[in-house]
Amino acid sequence: MESSASKVSKFQQILDELMTDMDYSPNSRSPHFELFNAAYIGDFDRFKRLALNHADDEMLALAKSIGKVKDEDGRGCLHFAAAGGSLEVCKYLLEKLKLDVDSKDGKGITPLYHATIKGHLDTVTYLLEKGAKPDASNDAFVTPLHYAAKSGNTKIITLLLSRGVRVDASTRSGTALHFAAGLGHRDAVDVLLDHGADPNIVFHGMVTPLMSTILVKSWECMELLLQACADPDGVFCGSTPLILAVSNGHVEDIKRLLEAGADPNVTNSAGLTALEVAEVAAIKCKDPIIGVLFPVTFPIPTYPDWSIDGLMKDVNSDANKMQRELAAKENYLQAISKGRDALLRKRYHQAAYCFTESDVLSDLSLCYAHLDDGINALDNAIKCLYQRPEWPKAYCRIGVALSILKRYSDAADAFLEASVLDPGNENIKDAYMETIEDGLNSIEVYNAG
Repeated sequence: MESSASKVSKFQQILDELMTDMDYSPNSRSPHFELFNAAYIGDFDRFKRLALNHADDEMLALAKSIGKVKDEDGRGCLHFAAAGGSLEVCKYLLEKLKLDVDSKDGKGITPLYHATIKGHLDTVTYLLEKGAKPDASNDAFVTPLHYAAKSGNTKIITLLLSRGVRVDASTRSGTALHFAAGLGHRDAVDVLLDHGADPNIVFHGMVTPLMSTILVKSWECMELLLQACADPDGVFCGSTPLILAVSNGHVEDIKRLLEAGADPNVTNSAGLTALEVAEVAAIKCKDPIIGVLFPVTFPIPTYPDWSIDGLMKDVNSDANKMQRELAAKENYLQAISKGRDALLRKRYHQAAYCFTESDVLSDLSLCYAHLDDGINALDNAIKCLYQRPEWPKAYCRIGVALSILKRYSDAADAFLEASVLDPGNENIKDAYMETIEDGLNSIEVYNAG
């Protein structure tokens, strides 16, 4: 009988494989791998030979034959040629075979996206010259500019902006500035701000670019945003940039936020000022922060000795320790409650943040599933399974994530494991049968293409 550890390992291997496949290269399991790979690596002579052979086998005209051939994700030869930066193959497909420059794969992604993601400036330039829509969004409302910002490619960002793309176009994960700031791409942030990107734009009522930079500790990006008049007091899920910076313990940037006008007396959702948050940080040898915040914070009546020594004495007392433990438990329960409330209201990004804070992995996986983010849904479901290897819901979460990723056979295995652990659950049985049916349908569609 297969052990729980080996089952978890199996799903972890699937996740690792999926992460490897995310580099936009052809899947070696595809029946058209040789054709796609020739397009991807730019082996033009081999590609033409394989294309002609494929057309002969299909008894179709060359252009029609090559236009129809797709992998299981709906990607064709032009997508792979663009992803590989194979300019000669792209020119052949567009100028000789007259393929659609804006043909979309199964996720609504055009060849321009693939070239942008892989950073092929010459290919991006060529596709734009051939009429590719620079501002077209995919099924998740992501534009090529978001992908360029995500990779930090300033040349492609500048090129796309020169074509009139909307600098503040927003997806379910924010604007291009959110992407660049959240990944610490200083030069990309600089270019976007120079082109008028809004430094205070909020996505899903939660995150500003400034908060994103502090979360990833990208201090150079933070400085650029402050220079562009980013609001230093913008609230993010009950916190402020200053309080978040205090938690990270970076003294110089706490000073910079104060210089930019951050209010040290604003409280977080727990009713604590930045100084009180710094009290806890002081336990971790971050007491220099208290020296920065104390002179600019209004006296708090609950502290009988309003001095740095008095604060340090208070933070090390048994009463304070007990109070922190109670507060931590209350915050944990509040995070779960807020997360589940956000989940019911379909505010999935907010729910995901709350569940991240409370480490509720099953619900976090569900949030990502609702956002069609199969990779993160699977990652958190596997972590959940590590913690509770005999819990049926963990297997169900894995099944849902794998279904999103179109790994129907593996999804069915997960639902089957859940059914073994909870044999009386009809919903699990229905999910298993639906997954089997989806898998069969996908094979029919693939063969029809």
